[in-house]
Amino acid sequence: MNTKRASRTIVCLVLGIFLDALGGARAQATRARQRAPETACAPIAPVQPFNLTEYVDREWYVVAQKPTSYQPRRDLFCVRANYTLVDAQTISIWNTARRDGVSGRDRNARGLFKLRGIVEDVETPSKLVVGLNFLPSFTYGPYWVVATDTTPESDEFAERGYSWAIISGGPLTTPRGDEGLCEPSGGLWLFVRDPLVSKNVVDQIKATARELGIDTSVLLPVDQEGCTYPR
Repeated sequence: MNTKRASRTIVCLVLGIFLDALGGARAQATRARQRAPETACAPIAPVQPFNLTEYVDREWYVVAQKPTSYQPRRDLFCVRANYTLVDAQTISIWNTARRDGVSGRDRNARGLFKLRGIVEDVETPSKLVVGLNFLPSFTYGPYWVVATDTTPESDEFAERGYSWAIISGGPLTTPRGDEGLCEPSGGLWLFVRDPLVSKNVVDQIKATARELGIDTSVLLPVDQEGCTYPR
């Protein structure tokens, strides 16, 4: 990719995240005002207790997600998230993907485009806001870890830590269909440690999401088969 194209790509990504954050916040507020009691969405909350240090210790791979302005459908290949703990309330985020296929063009392979996550309350480390380093935090979007496969007190956690997680871009705001399920106005991601996790595990994660009141029909699969990842 030449320098001009790379610059345009980064500018588009930056603008996309900025607009998505502002648009998501406005849409969330509007929907909350308009939502009638009989169609109210189930309340979801960031999972507690939560070990942020273990969560960011290894890479996460996305097996399904809701497309966003900065992660459109054509970029849902080989999506991976790398987190680095900066301090007790800050993480650095390096997301990568490929465009139009597992052998397609790398997205953010050099890590020039990184995000920042902020834990606003140290008592709830699973509730963050995420955005660009150079933008004020009021433009950031919500990033809530609303479910994990295990808890820090369990024997499983002591042996292997987290193996999957559900991330919601804030509370559920938009009713869909007639089953009482809703979607968040922000993003929605299913994270796994193993990029080639079995369909049974993915089905289990989706079932957990539905139990929380999340409409999983908004999720698109992310192809991880045959992927190579930037290092």
